[in-house]
Amino acid sequence: MSKLMVVNQENDTRIPFLRGMLVKSLQEAGLEFVDAYNVASDLRDDLDDSDEVTTDELRERITEILIEDHPGTVPKQYRKEGIFRENLIVVGGGGSKDPFSRGLHVQRLESCSIASAQCISITRKVHSHLIRNKIREITSRQLTSLTYSVIRKEVDQQHADYYLIWRDFLKNSYPLLLFIGGVPGSGKSTIATEVANRLGIVRTQSTDMLREVMRIMIPEKLSPSLHSSSFKAGKAMHIPELYNNADDHLFYGFQMQSEMVEVACEAVVQRALNENVSMIVEGVHIRPSLLDRLLGRIESSEAVVVPICLAVLNKKRLIRFIKGRFSENKQRRAKRYLENIDAILQLQTMLLSEADNQDIEIIDNKKVADTTLDIINIIIQTIAAKYKDRIAALRKQYGGNNIHEQ
Repeated sequence: MSKLMVVNQENDTRIPFLRGMLVKSLQEAGLEFVDAYNVASDLRDDLDDSDEVTTDELRERITEILIEDHPGTVPKQYRKEGIFRENLIVVGGGGSKDPFSRGLHVQRLESCSIASAQCISITRKVHSHLIRNKIREITSRQLTSLTYSVIRKEVDQQHADYYLIWRDFLKNSYPLLLFIGGVPGSGKSTIATEVANRLGIVRTQSTDMLREVMRIMIPEKLSPSLHSSSFKAGKAMHIPELYNNADDHLFYGFQMQSEMVEVACEAVVQRALNENVSMIVEGVHIRPSLLDRLLGRIESSEAVVVPICLAVLNKKRLIRFIKGRFSENKQRRAKRYLENIDAILQLQTMLLSEADNQDIEIIDNKKVADTTLDIINIIIQTIAAKYKDRIAALRKQYGGNNIHEQ
């Protein structure tokens, strides 16, 4: 199937036919998702032999299908709204032209510690403003200015500033290094994935994976703690007489394991710094000692570093999380974790004490959505604090564009 291009003769643009975007538009005209999907699919099949179609021709064909298959208010609503209005074009700083994506716009707002429902509302108002004022082409700078204005009205000045700071942060390609520590079952990988999706970070690393690689390279006889779970490492090795109780054994074994894994962590973080890319590293081995090892490299870069210690302070909730983890992936062997739940809780106490002593943010993970928003809020506040001297210039740059007053 060839790529069908949609030609807008009015503003001399050509964009691919995007069935998903048409489905959303048809839903706004009153169709249920299944019906909207079928209309978009039928239209694409009808145009299978075509290489391009004009927006006027496309509207006529859509209207014909709607009148035939869905008579009533839907065709009228479609004509009234001008449903193929996704033809809005955003012109980048280098002259590139891309369709305005409401999904991408929402995602960028979610990066600024704005609740999802508000993000959707803000994007809808921005999009409606452009349609209402018949703006078919807008520069990325004008779009930023318009969005900033809407956030000020719909949320507050602080979040509007966050939006400008985050956009400036991305524009300058500064790397963000997010470290998420916590015991097994605390939800580190789930939260890391959610934050990565919200912020558009493509590089994530688990310390468990690094440990697996090291296990292949280093025999168990040379490093028994490396080949054990974090909460059982002390049982796998000879413990000096100085460490004479169970808690000491747990701490000593985990300490030995962590020191080895930190070497691999240091290498992947250094690679991210060399390439100037953002990265999320999560795992039980994220501790202040790792941050100390990286301190010199981080200080010499433009990177923003955000360490987080994830906790589950309620034992029953931690057990529930572990059981849920097991139901999603049977290979994780939740039974082994549940049998060692007291050791895991002791390990968590150690990690929390270390984090508290170093003023690292501790978040009690109760709900994924809330925890994700908390972390994004910490990230944007950290960035805002580091680049606070930029905010006045950014307000002047984007607050004076009068496109939002049209």
